Parts: sequence; C-alpha cells; structure tokens
Amino acid sequence: MRYSKQLHRAFFLFFLLPLVGHAQTVAPLEADPSRTAPTAERSVRARGTALALPVFDDFTGREGQPNTQVWLARGGTLVNNRFPVAPPSRGVATFDGLNASGQPYGSAVSDTDTLTSQPIDLGGLTASAQVYLSFFWQAGSVVGAPSLNSSSRPVYLSLEFLDNTGIWRQVWIERSTRVQTAFQQQLIPVTDSRYLHNAFQFRFHSSGNQANTNDAWSIDYVYLNRDRSATNNSYRDIATSTPLTSLLKTYTAMPVWQYNASTSPTNLLNDNTSTTINNFDVGPANTPVTWTGTLQVLPSNAATTYLNGTSSLQPSQQQFAVTGSIRNTPLPISDVGKRVRHTITLLTNESNQRTLPNDTISRITELTDYYAYDDGTPEATVATSALSYLVYRFDLNKADQVKGLRLHMLPSPTATSRVLTIGIWDEKDGKPSGVAKATQAYTAPASPPANYVDINFPAPVPVSGSFYIGYAASGNFLQAALDYNSTVPANYILVSQGPVTATSNNWSASTLQGAIMMRPVLTNNIVVTATADAATAATFSVYPNPSSGLVQVQGSYRRATVLDAVGRAAWVQPAAQAGQASLNLNALPAGAYVLQLELPNGLKVTKRLILTE
Repeated sequence: MRYSKQLHRAFFLFFLLPLVGHAQTVAPLEADPSRTAPTAERSVRARGTALALPVFDDFTGREGQPNTQVWLARGGTLVNNRFPVAPPSRGVATFDGLNASGQPYGSAVSDTDTLTSQPIDLGGLTASAQVYLSFFWQAGSVVGAPSLNSSSRPVYLSLEFLDNTGIWRQVWIERSTRVQTAFQQQLIPVTDSRYLHNAFQFRFHSSGNQANTNDAWSIDYVYLNRDRSATNNSYRDIATSTPLTSLLKTYTAMPVWQYNASTSPTNLLNDNTSTTINNFDVGPANTPVTWTGTLQVLPSNAATTYLNGTSSLQPSQQQFAVTGSIRNTPLPISDVGKRVRHTITLLTNESNQRTLPNDTISRITELTDYYAYDDGTPEATVATSALSYLVYRFDLNKADQVKGLRLHMLPSPTATSRVLTIGIWDEKDGKPSGVAKATQAYTAPASPPANYVDINFPAPVPVSGSFYIGYAASGNFLQAALDYNSTVPANYILVSQGPVTATSNNWSASTLQGAIMMRPVLTNNIVVTATADAATAATFSVYPNPSSGLVQVQGSYRRATVLDAVGRAAWVQPAAQAGQASLNLNALPAGAYVLQLELPNGLKVTKRLILTE
C-alpha cells in the first residue's frame, strides 16, 4: 500500500542555538489537558445481556472516550484522528500511555492502556461458525516510532480473549522494533470452544513508557463476525481518512477584520482543501464513488456546495486524495465573527449503517480576534533550556493593535522555572527589528490551565505590515504545546541565537516541525480598558465553554458585558443581575464572543466564550 505521509520520523528534534550553546527540544506529551476525567466505570448493557454478532467499531466520532455501547468505560485509550498516520478510516483508538484523564500512569516502562469489549454472546456456536476477529494496527504516531522492546523495557500491543473459565488468554502480540509502521490488518480466529460462550470478551493491551506518549499504538476498524475466514478481508466500504486541511491558506484562524481588509479575501482561502479516502473492497472490480464538499457559516446559514467529484477506485486503493477549492464559494464579508465549517461527504450507496458515519469529515475555522497556525490540539511539546525567544511572523492586511499572546502550556515535572516573557517586534529584512516594542513577564501556576492562557501587554501594541511575537523562558520552563498536524510557512518561525539588542540581529529560522500553540490576540484598534494581571485573571473561570447559552462565572466581579468579534457590546448584564454567578445568554446567536468582567477595583478580566446552537 502507498501512503501519503513519510512513515519514519526522528522522534526527538533539535535545533541548535550556536551563540548560546543550548537547544530547544521536542518531546512526547507528559499529559494531555484536552482530555477530561471519564464518568465512573459502568456497563451500559442491561445486566444479563450481551452484544450479538456482528460487533464493529471504526472509532468514527468525536474525540474522547471509546463508545461504551461496544467497549467498557475507562482503560486509557483515546479516540482521535490526530495521532495516527494515514489511518484506514477517520478516527482510531490510540494507546497513548496516558490514563483516561490524560495523566501519566507513573514513571516505569510497564502496563499502560487497555481496551476491553462489552460481553458478547457466542453461546451455542461451534468452530464451524467460523467466527473471526479482524482489526488494523499501527506502531507509533505522527510524532515518531515507539522505543525498542526488550526484556527490561517491554513495549508491545497484545490481544487477549476471555475463556469460559474467566481466564484471559493472549492470542496475539506485536513487539516494538523501534519502527513507525503503516496500518496493517490482522485476522484472528475465535473458533476454540473455550471462547464460544455467552459472555465472551476480547481486550487489547499495551505496555510501554508510563510517563508520556512515547510508546503509542493505534487500532482501527475492529470487526467480529461469523462465517468468515483467514482471508476474509473485503468490506463494501469507502471511508474518509486523514484530517481535512485548513480552510485558510496560511493560517488556521485569523481576525475577521483582517480577513475583510484584504484586497482579495478569496485569495486568503486555501488553494485546495483535501482529505484522503480508502477502499476496503478487494475487487476484482473497481468501485465507483462520488463526493461533495459544502461550506457553512455556523450556526444557521445554509450550506453551499464548493466541490463535486467522482472516481472509480481500484480494489484496495489506499489514501486516494479528494481535493477541491473553497475559493469557488467565498465567505461572506461582514463585521461579525464567524465559525465556518467545511465538509467533504462521500456518496457511496452503502447500506451498512455501521460504516456510514466514516463517509463524512469536517473542520471548523474561526474568524474572530486572533491569528493561529495550530489546529487547537497538541501531539508533542517543545521546551527551551536557555533564555532564547521563539517567535512567529504574522502579516497584516491593515494596521492594528496586539493585545497579548494566547499560549498553550503543559506541566513538566522537571521544570525549574515558571517565569516567561512575551515580546513583540516590528519586521525588518525578514527578521525582528532591534529590541522588542513591548514585553510582559508572566509567572505560570504550578499546574497550568487545561487550555490556553492569555498573557497581555501593559497596553495594546500598535503594529502594521508584518510583526513578530513570541516568548522566552529562563531556565528549564514549563513546556509549550506543539501541534504536529499543522505547518508554519518557511522562515516564519524564528529563534534568537543570543542577546536581542538595538544593534544585534541574532535570529535564525527554526527547523521545528509542527506549530507551537501560541496565538496573538488583536483589538481592531479598539481602546482596551486596563486589564487585570494574568494571575488575577487566572482565578476567574467561565463554564461550560462552549455553552448553549447558560453560563456560570466563578469569581467575584461587579458587572459583565459580552462583546462580539469586533469589540461591540452584544449583551450587557442588567443592573438587577450585576455580579451574579449565572448569565443567561440564550438571546445571543451562536458564535465566538469575549466575556468582559469588571472587577470591584475597576480593572477588567476577559474570557473567550463560544456559544453553540
């Protein structure tokens, strides 16, 4: 099979700072803050009942816990489409070495994640029923290969069956050879009489580093049924696979007013947006498929079609590119912030309800008040061991002001310092010019928030043309999140190689792969009232977020105002409700907003808020 991504990557990436003598390193996640603690483990099946054949799951759905209709709750695996390389279908179950809450199990190399099926009724069947279990597996992830298996450091993925005496018996194991593999299919017979009982279960189990996601494995397209054989690997299914590319050409998000200010906003859209699809039919005939692409400004705008296509796929054809230009359906120009969903849907005439969900893939892009190169989810971390700036370049379509930097930090058990400094520069000759126009120090809490933290300059910083913004950390700092599934234009991420002064220009292009998760927040030149310091702002929380309209505020404040994407007041708290913990925002349309809280001392705390349908 051919795959569109390089399958072998160095796991640790280094870029040297020759004038400093230190390096910044990429490392696996030591925690995944995007995951929340699951509900208490329970069986969703009524007592005394079991699943009937066939049993199928291709993990197509929202990121998070596996489907508890098929699997026992908990176990530590993560359903996602960001860690696999060229998966068979959209979404896999990744054994990432972190527990169900996204926290490390410990520091040893030992047992990590499990994925256990609900009980399955195989009672009354015999070997002649030809029950087989099939699945696809992959060693490693987009970050790299797992470490080498050894007797003292066991790194493997195994499969076990529950026999009729209640004993789990290993029926398959794959030990790591320190190679990132393509997905490979495995078929295992379930014909032994010990397994043909009315409470049969199977479970996948991994072993590896318990402290991070280094030793990751993924499985996909799990299928258990009767009347099969060791060569029965053909299915009438065509599935979407790799994540849909960004709506925007350069960024993954940008301020709506900067989009509108372009002399040709349509040219800011991606030349082509694409995914890949896989044909599970082994033939011998080709399989016809048709697809369509749609674009919708959420929540209620009608979807418009930007793509129609058709092809005849060869038997078992893998990672066939489906591509179209969103420029055929440009976005409407308005001052209102937007959440835009673009989608590709396959029209395959399939009748199997279990596989229909993998025919659709979509992505949401925000045009609000910030720029981003990342997709919002981390797969690795980047850490600095010297006082050296990492900065991004951004190109403006009109003069603006930068309020601050939104940075996604992750905890590090080896951090010796939690102090960082953000800085902003004008551009000159493709590099930051002289000393920073403004800086702001920030002391991170011992446990960073589970998402981005806003670090604001003392006053908004005027910028025009192009500017650079980034951070530096002293000593061994908390790690910044790194998105491995996004890219930054060449020479748009730089690193300082020594002291940054008015006369020195010690900057060089970074060889870092992926996108550091830091986002400048702009104001559209709207005057911003003095804001509380970051430590004070961190004591306030707004939940749920996203919200359907009823929002809770944790923290003491005087008055609340909701601003739209261009800074206009969309909702002002009635005087009779001033300072209340509950906000009823049901009257506002779905979209991206800023909740502004006025404190008793007159300072303001702002929180980004998403309202859904």
